[in-house]
Amino acid sequence: MRRVLLIPILILAGLAVFSFSVRPSPKPSTSPFIVGATPAIRSAQAFLLPAANPGYAPVRDTNVPEPVLDANAALLVHLDSGKVLYEKRSSLQMPIASLTKLLSALVATDLFDANEVVTVASGSVRVDGQKQTLYEGERLMVRDLLSMMLVESSNDAAYALAAYARERQIDFVSEMNRRAYTLGMESCAFKDPAGLDDTATCDANDLLRLVRAVMRQAPSLLPITTHSQLEIRSADGKMLHEVKNTNELLGTISGVLGGKTGYTDGALGCLILVVKLPGKSDTLVSIVLGSRARFTDTQALVAWAERGYQWQ
Repeated sequence: MRRVLLIPILILAGLAVFSFSVRPSPKPSTSPFIVGATPAIRSAQAFLLPAANPGYAPVRDTNVPEPVLDANAALLVHLDSGKVLYEKRSSLQMPIASLTKLLSALVATDLFDANEVVTVASGSVRVDGQKQTLYEGERLMVRDLLSMMLVESSNDAAYALAAYARERQIDFVSEMNRRAYTLGMESCAFKDPAGLDDTATCDANDLLRLVRAVMRQAPSLLPITTHSQLEIRSADGKMLHEVKNTNELLGTISGVLGGKTGYTDGALGCLILVVKLPGKSDTLVSIVLGSRARFTDTQALVAWAERGYQWQ
């Protein structure tokens, strides 16, 4: 009797195992965070650039002392491996001045087509009370406003893009903060599109996240910042803008892939620089905040990295 009962039990157990083994694999997720996500959400998923050689990172030569910087905070990273080469209070929240414009440019590329034409309103002229780079009523393409904002650090151009967004019922600064949040920039809070408000702060670690996002999500932006000067005409051809770069290291350090300057009385000198080491495939990101010698500090960091590490 026991043997008779055992046979159907074994048969049922075998069927259960077979059913489990041939069960189809789950379908790929259709979550909006993976498929069909908005550009801002997609950028949060992939702000890390793939390493060219995942098993390689430079080795520190302790015989070469670290540089002494004036900056209140600094960060130097080997972008390919993600290795931190130098760090000084990289989690310190500070005003970042016009480094803000990198985020503004990233948001603007999401919101607008490069060939859209913007009419400059009165509220976008001489917004800092000092330097006027735009004129009321002139018409410029979005791509030209981006170039003015990134090359000569035009505050007027940043405000003109924000005003253009407002015409479409879009709060540009809210979009900036939303984008920063999706990128994991938890230390950052932005108050205006140009970085004029020194109560807005960020730290060097989160600025590195921003640089990675720009390089991945809007790769055309960084090369704009390598132009020493540009000539930009208004859409009707009547106005000519002579645009000069605020980055003094262009032509001084070789291999510069891009960067952004920033300065206010509260933030002091700030500088992001992306550099490819001469004769190597290695890329460095240098971030200097709160410095009275931002160009000297950055130059010292890059030069030290070449000597202070053994490169493949």
